[in-house]
Amino acid sequence: MIKNIIFDLGNVIINYNQDKIISNFTDNKVEAQFIKEKIFNSPEWKLLDLGEITNDEAIKEIQKRNDKKYSDLIKIFLHKWYKVQPINKDVVKLAKKLKSNNYNIYVLSNLHQETYEYFKNIDFFGICDGIIISANEKMKKPDERIFKLLLERYNLKPEECLFIDDDDTTKSYVTANKIGICGRKVIPNSYENIIKLLNEYEIAGI
Repeated sequence: MIKNIIFDLGNVIINYNQDKIISNFTDNKVEAQFIKEKIFNSPEWKLLDLGEITNDEAIKEIQKRNDKKYSDLIKIFLHKWYKVQPINKDVVKLAKKLKSNNYNIYVLSNLHQETYEYFKNIDFFGICDGIIISANEKMKKPDERIFKLLLERYNLKPEECLFIDDDDTTKSYVTANKIGICGRKVIPNSYENIIKLLNEYEIAGI
């Protein structure tokens, strides 16, 4: 019987659509491709998820490695990108309904420290029974250790947990399911698909 609902943040609670994020900073196709390839796919991006470097350190390293003409774009983007992500209010409302129906609400997310600091005061976090952020723990999904950390820290039984994540690699789900946590991939930013998943596991009162 499911008692605990574990939410990812990006593309579940927070709308992490890279193309829409980039459109807030440039309509130039070359610059947009640069942001995708040299920032989102940079080694520093992963290190930010792991909390191993600061935002300012990431900016300096990416600037150093790339054409100087993009230095301002790199700085502006890394200081502001997370501020243009909207909250999926329908999913937050759903999480509140789950909470009112006596389900425990948890977060397990790969997230930069600056991003978490920006969003941590939204009302969604106020209903959470526990929060695991990769940058705080120096490990990230799909590392099995971060799933086990969530279970151990909050004394959860894996078979009583349902994991909601949009992971397009499926690696997080392979790991979660391997250790007994229920769930499957959901469509990014799809309230309807989350409802479908909850129905599959006969979650009450949604």
